[in-house]
Amino acid sequence: MISLDFELLWGVRDHSTRETYGANVLGGRAAIPAMLELFEKRGVHATWAVVGAVLCESKDELLARLPADGATGAAPLANLDEIGDDERHDPYHFGASLARLVASCPGQELGTHTFSHFCALEPGHSVGTFRDDVGAAVTQLKDWGIDCRSIVFPRNQYAPPQLDACRELGLTHFRGNEDSWFYAAAPGADQTKARRLCRLLDSYVDLSGPNVARRGDAVTPLVDVPASRFLRPYHRRLRGLDGLRLRRIETAMAAAAATGGTFHLWWHPENFGRDLDDNMSFLTKILDPYARLRDESGMASRTMSEMLALTKTERRLPA
Repeated sequence: MISLDFELLWGVRDHSTRETYGANVLGGRAAIPAMLELFEKRGVHATWAVVGAVLCESKDELLARLPADGATGAAPLANLDEIGDDERHDPYHFGASLARLVASCPGQELGTHTFSHFCALEPGHSVGTFRDDVGAAVTQLKDWGIDCRSIVFPRNQYAPPQLDACRELGLTHFRGNEDSWFYAAAPGADQTKARRLCRLLDSYVDLSGPNVARRGDAVTPLVDVPASRFLRPYHRRLRGLDGLRLRRIETAMAAAAATGGTFHLWWHPENFGRDLDDNMSFLTKILDPYARLRDESGMASRTMSEMLALTKTERRLPA
């Protein structure tokens, strides 16, 4: 299982600018066709959770689709004066052409990442405002002819009230968090240095186990398709550890194949925006063992909405 958080600049507007993150956004735009080509060649299904604002054809459409409290209900929708007129004039915020490309490729699902990149657990963000924001995104996708089923919560922030709201809006699947304290859903103020450090280390050494989910009969408002691993982008200073990063992922995929479980890898297209060739090379190295496990063990690639109910993640490899 692969899911991607398709945000452009909306996902970082509260702490980054075009000057500091614009190269990632523009590079991410180039990465999307490359990833789609690789996915089609390898028969890989994926869910692309897109911020609704990205789908707008123009600033006029963006303003027309804003929820009633949109201008104040979510930080990414502040300072809209700096937004350009359309995708041609502002490729940092608008990307409908890329979303159409995704939708046209076999095995690719468009899900939602809320309309405004709404971080549900931040102070002042009510469940009602969250529901209006997601409702605007679901309605927009319906206008695209898409019956949206899957949601990825921005910055992985959610709680039972948000899940209930999503169910009421017709959503059926969500990406849950890994089963470890340093992955637990929390507002930004609670994302301590210790949590961040543990998540970084866990990409290279086994702190949380393979995080493989199994099919089960868990009763939740939505089907939880929990994350197994964030695919960290290539970093020149850490390139000597890439063997450990790859082995961490391969080991978890093998655990999924051995137990009939699910391995769920996720990232942002913008993470590939710098060092595109190195990131694509690493992704190819991940898909090589997947192909072997598919042929030898029957492992299959699925979108989020194609998944059945899953139980809690398995923390350790089977004996």
